[in-house]
Amino acid sequence: AFQLFDLYDFFQAFIKGRNMYYIDPNLVRPLTKRYRLSFAERAGPSQVDYFISHWWGTPFMNFCESVKRHAIHMSHSEDEGQWKKIAYWICTFSNNQYRVKEELGVTHQESSFYMALHSNRCKGTAMIMDEEASLLKRSWCLFELLQTVRKTQSEAARAAESGSLPKSPRFAGMFFCTKTGVLNYGHATVELAMKIGE
Repeated sequence: AFQLFDLYDFFQAFIKGRNMYYIDPNLVRPLTKRYRLSFAERAGPSQVDYFISHWWGTPFMNFCESVKRHAIHMSHSEDEGQWKKIAYWICTFSNNQYRVKEELGVTHQESSFYMALHSNRCKGTAMIMDEEASLLKRSWCLFELLQTVRKTQSEAARAAESGSLPKSPRFAGMFFCTKTGVLNYGHATVELAMKIGE
């Protein structure tokens, strides 16, 4: 997560209340234009720990705060040196924005989204929520939700077949993340829980 927060800290005065629709053309592309690579390739890629599902319309400061809350919870530490070690796959930064068609592949199973989420290293999906649960109206986010459910079910079936349930599953499923915390652990507003229920 350290590259995400380095970017946010450095450009915070320009970003203000803007979202990924600003971040991509005004920061990611200019920073990667010379070599036509993804931001992750330029900043130094990491092996994915968690897949991020999000809507580009979420204010970037809220996005970052939600990621931070998830990272703190998963690292069990408020120490910045610890929670920033968690690596996230975020499409805006992980996909090569100059080669989006190639990143999507011919079939959904060839897409970078699918491959990142289904990689053996991925421990779960962090779904970045706003108060309106807007991303649940986005087809890509619903695809990511479906893939998360399928992977969770597949891992559970594999564990049941082996006859031994692990103390903690390799893939933890879906985490609903907000700027106030992770909903799964009671750190979100009642209003958001109601919106998800709708």
